[in-house]
Amino acid sequence: MTTALRTHDDRRRSGRQRRDDPPQLPTAGEAMSRNPAVVDARTSLFSAWGHLHGERHRHLVVIDEGRHPVGVLDERDIALEWPPGPIAAHHLPVEQLLRFRSRPQVRASTSMAEVAGLMVDARTDALPVVDDDGRLQGLVTVWQCAELIAARPEISLRAMEPDPLPHDRRRTA
Repeated sequence: MTTALRTHDDRRRSGRQRRDDPPQLPTAGEAMSRNPAVVDARTSLFSAWGHLHGERHRHLVVIDEGRHPVGVLDERDIALEWPPGPIAAHHLPVEQLLRFRSRPQVRASTSMAEVAGLMVDARTDALPVVDDDGRLQGLVTVWQCAELIAARPEISLRAMEPDPLPHDRRRTA
């Protein structure tokens, strides 16, 4: 059982959630990985690949000197940006891969439903969790969302969907 689920169960036992209330999703801070793999923004693409692949991580958080996330990379990102030639990857800093990307982040207090929505909107499978100063606290991934849903069958995905339009406002073909 993950920490997020234990925390949710602890909330229920403490009496903060009544039996007839809909189940509450944990927050990003409760579900996140607290020690994600990180590299400095000036790390070479070659070194980042070795760090990601050698330690069997799925994601690599790129941070600046102040421990602020610059972005998140995975194997696919690195493979798609791999430069031609035998030495170019040794000289290409990973921050250049992230120059034109959106950089969504969440706070520890963000609900997992909102995290999932942000992942869908940004078309990403991992979001850095930051503190009030924007420094990295952890990483929440689509895997944590899936584990949460798999472990909690009473959580309906439909609860996260917007209400359909009333019948009279629907388009007709």
